[in-house]
Amino acid sequence: MGRKEENIKKAFNIMNEPKKIRNIGIVAHIDHGKCVSPEARISLINGENPTARELFERYQQSGEIINESEQERVIKLDKLNLFVNSFDKRKGRIQRGRISCLWKLKKTDSLMEIEVDNGRSIRTTPEHKFLTLNREGRIVEKRADKLQKEDVIVATRKLLHSGIKDGSLREVILKKLGKDQCFYVRVNKELKQKLHEKILQIGTKKVYSKLDTKIKGKSFYHGVWRGQYRLNNLVKICDLVGIKSNEAYDSIEWINHRGTSPRGIHSSIEIRLPKNFEEFYYLAGLFFGDGDSWGNITNNHPYIQSEVKEIAEHLGTSCIVRRFRQRATRIEVGGITLKKMLEVLFEYPTKRKSNNLKISPFLERSPKPLIASFVRGYMDADGWVEGGRSAVSVSSASRKFLAHLQLLLYKFDIGSILNHKKNTLYISGRKSLENFKEIGFNLREKEEKFKVLLEKSSVSKIDRVPISGHVLEKIRKRAGIPPSVMLNGHCSEYEKNREGVSKNSLQKILRDLAPEMDPEAEGLGVLTSWDTSFLKVTSIRESDSEEFVYDFTVEKLHNFIAEGMVVHNTTLSDNLIAGAGMMSEELAGKQLILDYDEQERARGITIQSAAASMVHKFGEEEYLINLIDTPGHVDFSGDVTRAMRAVDGALVVVCAVEGVMPQTETVLRQAIKERVKPILFINKVDRLINELKLTSEEMQQRFVKIIAEVNKHIKKLAPKEFVKEWYVRVDDGSVAFGSAYYNWAISTPWMKKSKITFKDIYDYCSKKDQKTLAKRSPIHRILLDMVIEHLPGPLVAQKYRIPIIWRGDLDSKEGKAMRECDPSGELALMVTKILIDPHAGDVVFGRVYAGSVSAGDELWISGAPYKSRVQQVSLMVGPDRINIDGVKAGNVVALTGLSGAIAGSTVASSKTTEPFEKIVHYSDPVVTVAIEPKHATDLPKLINMLRSTGKADPSIEVTINQETGEYLVSGMGELHLEITTYRIREEHKIPISISSPIVVYRETVLGKSPHPFEGKSPNRHNSFYLEVEPLPKGVVKALREDEIPSNVKKYKKEAIKKLIELGMERDEAKKVFACQKTNLFVDATKGIQRLFETKELLRDAFGETMKKGPRTQEPLQGVKVRLVDAKLHEDAIHRGPAQVIPAVKYGIYGAITTAKSVLLEPIQKVNASAPQEVMGQITKEILQRRGTIIGMEQEGDQTTIDAKAPVAEMLGFSSAIRSATSGRVLWSTENVGFELLPSELQDKITREIRKRKGLRPEPYPAEYYAK
Repeated sequence: MGRKEENIKKAFNIMNEPKKIRNIGIVAHIDHGKCVSPEARISLINGENPTARELFERYQQSGEIINESEQERVIKLDKLNLFVNSFDKRKGRIQRGRISCLWKLKKTDSLMEIEVDNGRSIRTTPEHKFLTLNREGRIVEKRADKLQKEDVIVATRKLLHSGIKDGSLREVILKKLGKDQCFYVRVNKELKQKLHEKILQIGTKKVYSKLDTKIKGKSFYHGVWRGQYRLNNLVKICDLVGIKSNEAYDSIEWINHRGTSPRGIHSSIEIRLPKNFEEFYYLAGLFFGDGDSWGNITNNHPYIQSEVKEIAEHLGTSCIVRRFRQRATRIEVGGITLKKMLEVLFEYPTKRKSNNLKISPFLERSPKPLIASFVRGYMDADGWVEGGRSAVSVSSASRKFLAHLQLLLYKFDIGSILNHKKNTLYISGRKSLENFKEIGFNLREKEEKFKVLLEKSSVSKIDRVPISGHVLEKIRKRAGIPPSVMLNGHCSEYEKNREGVSKNSLQKILRDLAPEMDPEAEGLGVLTSWDTSFLKVTSIRESDSEEFVYDFTVEKLHNFIAEGMVVHNTTLSDNLIAGAGMMSEELAGKQLILDYDEQERARGITIQSAAASMVHKFGEEEYLINLIDTPGHVDFSGDVTRAMRAVDGALVVVCAVEGVMPQTETVLRQAIKERVKPILFINKVDRLINELKLTSEEMQQRFVKIIAEVNKHIKKLAPKEFVKEWYVRVDDGSVAFGSAYYNWAISTPWMKKSKITFKDIYDYCSKKDQKTLAKRSPIHRILLDMVIEHLPGPLVAQKYRIPIIWRGDLDSKEGKAMRECDPSGELALMVTKILIDPHAGDVVFGRVYAGSVSAGDELWISGAPYKSRVQQVSLMVGPDRINIDGVKAGNVVALTGLSGAIAGSTVASSKTTEPFEKIVHYSDPVVTVAIEPKHATDLPKLINMLRSTGKADPSIEVTINQETGEYLVSGMGELHLEITTYRIREEHKIPISISSPIVVYRETVLGKSPHPFEGKSPNRHNSFYLEVEPLPKGVVKALREDEIPSNVKKYKKEAIKKLIELGMERDEAKKVFACQKTNLFVDATKGIQRLFETKELLRDAFGETMKKGPRTQEPLQGVKVRLVDAKLHEDAIHRGPAQVIPAVKYGIYGAITTAKSVLLEPIQKVNASAPQEVMGQITKEILQRRGTIIGMEQEGDQTTIDAKAPVAEMLGFSSAIRSATSGRVLWSTENVGFELLPSELQDKITREIRKRKGLRPEPYPAEYYAK
């Protein structure tokens, strides 16, 4: 049995021992990256390959700074759709990934420069993990500093390209040329007249003032009169007057180039703008091959000469061919105008042309057929067809140009090899040569040679899959197929390692094995994808010239393509999984468990942000740790809340530099509410030493302060019986310190064991030798030891957690099974997350509290009228799910087949099982956007997507605007909605229109209605007399936090007890008979005949009425409704729903109107930290948004402000605060509930909301509801 099978078997065995299981969450952290050098080229989906430095500098102003110091600068890109080529290693395919964060970090170690045998190289930090292919045919990760020569790296040979669309090319060319103020154009009569009229309509002086041009006003007017413009001015004027760029481009009669000075500068030759772009790009390619710095082409070939003449004629310019006896023929074409166009568009060199060639971003972004034309021109000039080498080759004095051309060819799925000694790029191998046909040659003799070469072509070394032959032999023997049957007997050559197997041959072998396909054979199928090459490492060097390194966080696949190789992002979770031996082989050098699912990928899907299971040895025992990673942003606190239901312990991560942030208190409150025990990891300790220059003593003082703050929150939030036990302490090892980025951690028990001191830590960090520290004190060992020693297993935790999260009878058979984590009891499973997979459907993730679940079980989902059959049961191993037969109590599990479940559902084997308590979100949705499909045919698709979104994320609320038909989507904040709408638009390919954000308000009352208000039924046979008054704040808080059961009918005693504790009179508490969120309905009547028969209708009417108040139809909050009397018709037919519900609604509305109805607005808590010198700008920005400064604390040069401000005023705060402080502020927000809208804004906001909803401007008076 191999190592992978052993690890899986261990995980499966431990699953049956609850005392050895730990279910934990990681909260309040931000993922970090592994980095590349500034010059590494990053392959974007738009076609460009900018360097890492260029990419960071270009987009750093487009996002929100979430961390800035001398050591690092981190930018979050929430609103920018920046896509990069990314690699899906489970499918072996290149896909697009969205960059969500930009990182610039100060280098602390020498970089590793890795060169592979296609000539490409990349410099990365030592801890960067490359994807490598081992001889067993498995893709595994290996650190850069662990690589050796002959190791095989997984690289790309294909890049996705979504560049400039054909219809936009003219606009791009005009704007690009317009950046050079020396281009001058004349337009035709039609456009000249049109522009003249529009400029006169606006006013010549006004138009001139907007141009910011060096030419004088009089010259500008004369130019307008003649139809002659500086091109940059023409572009601006067309934008100003609404003339499309394509129209302007097609209307330009000629263009030339001259200086900006009005005197002494001659104009260059006038030429036409290109209309046939393929021939224009071909001409550019010829210039790159045989052009010179003066703008001439040197080439003896008659075809080239004739082709250039024809292109020159189309451009309306002359072409002179000068022949010489002793040197090559010179073709003079286009003069300075054409040369300048080539310089601007293609970055054609102005001097030492051969050495300074490069590929311009404009060319990279161009449509693929035009890139092909350019390369064809270059190959006609400088390319060769080498029969002896069986390759198409091209040479250049510029090695950078060849390396860039190699990336350009990836757009056509063409692999190549760069020979640095010969400065030559070789294209060989049948697959690459087949794809090269899309480019080809125009020169007949070269094209003929190419056809012959293609017919004789064979396999290139970049087409081979370097795996051991015994792998193929083993699979074939398992299938019982003789070697003579496969590949006409040639398979034995591969099995005996006499010949390396190619992708084509491996495809054929696997095809022959199809009827007997086994998991290992299926895993090899990934290796046959033509998106990849397997390249041997030829050189490993250290590089120390860089000061900074860069990284880019990519959603979903967590990697990006740089220099044709795969660059990974890494998280704290990854480090723990890797260290535990479940993900990477770098630490132990062994075959690890993650590889299993890569071989058997058809069994499962990648589940992100769900869970990962790992086996860790502590003492003499092995434990199964189920790790749930959670988002750190406040807008996604709903995800954190739901994750807390599935775990028993939480690893709370706090930054050593920033200290305890508002989110820390939020996640602690969420955890402790669910009775989840916390432990503490203080991260980024190295920054205290290298950035803040703290001494060892000062560093320890900082730790004491952070621990004290965390314990202060625990004391405030935890029940008394848990406070002392749950305090985090250094001495008992429930606190650890370290650096997730550098993979080390330390705790008191480990310091005693390893003899490492704080002075040692200080020395390692200050000497930039954290690599050694990571070896002596690996993060996974310290943190996972801490998890096992200090966090409870399900056998312990469920005893005190079940009474909090389940309100059924604890002494019943079901209650005992849950408290005891009994695998033989009735199944009780809580759904915490739904993931939508296009192949598997809804993947339900949850915690099994009692019983067991197996594939094929028919189960009840709370609220569903029928059973659902479980199709698959899966264990999370690494980040993937592995199908298993069943799971017992105490484990987390992934299930398919339960399509009726939503996050928060209870799944049980018995229909009568009491559902778990609903998951309480500490923040209500406060921002709404209206969305609708751009195309009516997409409406069903959008509806299905919104349903799925609501199932997967209950903190998103979806309603329909009955007036407009728009779908109103409400979320926790701007970012929450941006990510949700982004997924609809980009991931699910539904074009949608999105409104500006709308703030969600609440209605309430400030006083008691002066008298009971009569609500009459439409038939006038029934009357209800109702009063309203505000609920005490303590009751509202208890209702929001679900301390008072929402189902007061079912949990009457519990509700009464809590209400009395909060100060409500006993008699009134007993009469509460309905609850809707934070509102209560009290039956204060006595002896009303037939009232009992209408009680359910009264509850329904109350619930519906509380959803839309009379002032603005916003939800009501904190309102107590009292029914004091009623008159009911004796005949039941006259007091049905159509009579009772309107009567109660109007009665409540009338009472509210007489009790001073007002609006509440959502409030956010703001925490901002910045240097003292910019505090003035921050306070000014907050105060002018109706904010209030709560507190201010200074530490060193940094000052921290705590404030609160209305959500309505905080829209757009991110860009404003970044601009005001030049990006020097770190800030966060947290929704903290609703407060009274200032009186001077009440009427204004009321009218705005009513107008937006299509209501009359003013609310109806009380008399309206008395009709």
